[in-house]
Amino acid sequence: MRIYPQHLPVVADEPRAGDFRVIDVDENRGRGVVVLREFLAGDVLFRMNGRLTTRMTQHSLQVGPGLHLDDPWFAGMTLHSCDPNSRLDPETRLYHALKDIEPGDLLTMDYNHTEDVLFRPFECRCGAENCRGWVAGRRLVTAAAATA
Repeated sequence: MRIYPQHLPVVADEPRAGDFRVIDVDENRGRGVVVLREFLAGDVLFRMNGRLTTRMTQHSLQVGPGLHLDDPWFAGMTLHSCDPNSRLDPETRLYHALKDIEPGDLLTMDYNHTEDVLFRPFECRCGAENCRGWVAGRRLVTAAAATA
């Protein structure tokens, strides 16, 4: 069964329903992607799909300067972590496992890796040892560091 809606063209390496499921995580984090099978560090997880746009949305990921891929169905539900288990390559739109991922794990990425500015910056409570405490995007993080 296809995760993405039928009106989107099929892309190679789309996520499979047997590998992932979008769930309601909790009232603080909202919806997220739970992994249903094991992946090893370095594995390709899936290729992101969606609508290419120049507008940033809550569920879009930046794939180039001023260019966003809006995906409110799947990849846009990947939760943030300062110590993520996956990473998006914006050029290929492929997600790769950064570490071994077990069934039941939530799929996470570092939003500052892809986003110059977040649609909605937020206080991070990911619980990672290296948690930055605030997630706003690369450009805002760099500007804040320059004024510190």
